[in-house]
Amino acid sequence: MKSSRLGLAVALAWLVACAGRGSGPVNPLPQFPLANGGAPGLLHTELPEPPVVRAVGGIARLTLVATENYSTGQPTFAYKGVLKVIPTILVKPGDAIDVKVVNELPSEPPPGMAEPQMTDMGTPDDMNLHFHGMGSSPKKPGDDVLTTLAAPGQTLHYVVHVPANQEPGLYWYHPHVHGETSFQVGESGMSGAIVVAGLEHHLPGLSKMKQRLIIVRATGIGDDAQPQHTNTAPCTTKDHLTTSLNDAVRPDITIAPGEKQFFRLLNATGHKTLRLNVEGEKLELVAVDGFALDSYPGTPPTKLESTLIVPPASRAEFVVTGPASGHAKFRTLCYDTGPNGDPDPEILLANLKAPQGRERASFSSEPLVVGSPLPRNVYTTQLPPPSVKRVVIFSENPKPEFFINGQAYSTKAKPMFVVHVGTTEEWHVVNVTQEVHDFHIHQLHFLVQRSTASPSAIRSGPTASSFRIAPSLEAKASPARSIS
Repeated sequence: MKSSRLGLAVALAWLVACAGRGSGPVNPLPQFPLANGGAPGLLHTELPEPPVVRAVGGIARLTLVATENYSTGQPTFAYKGVLKVIPTILVKPGDAIDVKVVNELPSEPPPGMAEPQMTDMGTPDDMNLHFHGMGSSPKKPGDDVLTTLAAPGQTLHYVVHVPANQEPGLYWYHPHVHGETSFQVGESGMSGAIVVAGLEHHLPGLSKMKQRLIIVRATGIGDDAQPQHTNTAPCTTKDHLTTSLNDAVRPDITIAPGEKQFFRLLNATGHKTLRLNVEGEKLELVAVDGFALDSYPGTPPTKLESTLIVPPASRAEFVVTGPASGHAKFRTLCYDTGPNGDPDPEILLANLKAPQGRERASFSSEPLVVGSPLPRNVYTTQLPPPSVKRVVIFSENPKPEFFINGQAYSTKAKPMFVVHVGTTEEWHVVNVTQEVHDFHIHQLHFLVQRSTASPSAIRSGPTASSFRIAPSLEAKASPARSIS
């Protein structure tokens, strides 16, 4: 049986160095006032939008409080005194993100969980932030997830500088406590979006469209929220998680027949691979993981697809055309993650509906054409031949424990690979497990050269920060260069 193999060219760009609680808080914070006044997770009439923190004077400032969601017993963020408000951060290349994170989580372990031991793993009540996909420094006070950690009662202060040549697009932020990301981010929904402005200059037609910022979460508590270890019926087995868009379950999205809207979608689930589809319509993809499709020379600026594969942590930016019938289902279709993977059955995400009444809103239906060029950086230029070639093997045991080249992760271990700024490397990533695995590297993107997975399993666009490697198949990806 063949292993799954992904060949990639890794551009070392911007690289500087390589179960819920039982009781609630005494003074609970108010919940996020959603569109219909209901609590998060209930059915909503129209897709709600998260608040936006914009950069002022080149700096986007905010304070997030990590606290307990008294209705679920799980951790959550509060913003300006309101629970489950996780704002979108809007910046331009060259701006900075200034975030204070206050950890007000209780220090006792969840019911049924033993007191944490001194290991290189975090605990469910530790807290930090990762600025996912950004080409910023991993050194303090920036995007450091290895040595920056706040215990309950402590506060962290981040200053993340957005590179002046950062690709415009969709990124995100979330806790990255080792051993707890599935619980805090996946099951508890602690995630927010970052938008680096400028894509509307490259494709001016986007500025004439209504924009939809969509965060897909799949949250839950208890054993049912854990991933499955058998996957004999991937299209019918339920995972008992609540899948939502901006914390709304199956909301309506108003769009007129023929109207084009710009969807910027983040898969913030812990384990769910999305296979996006609007029944009867094509999706016009313009960016993947924050990078425009034509960021690498020779790639077209848009691509029409019937379905879009969006792995956990990945982002897709695409144009949706309102159906002529006035209504359609926006859904994720079944995705088979392999014999030992998680079930990903078809799920209705939202209903596309024409506006009510006789008034017809004005909108643009013009095709997208390229305007201003993208920022010039390592990813927008042809790459030199790789200076190093490596093999990376994903494996796991029945527990499950996960290994790269036979080694489990440890903060005490020496670096597996030492890479150098300004070089190009070619990696062959091999998946010898019986489930799909996601490949991701902090602080940089990579170019996917080729994969032995079937065409339907390959995402559009060669540049990515996340890529799903299927089980029992082979794949290869292409090198990318860095800047000093």
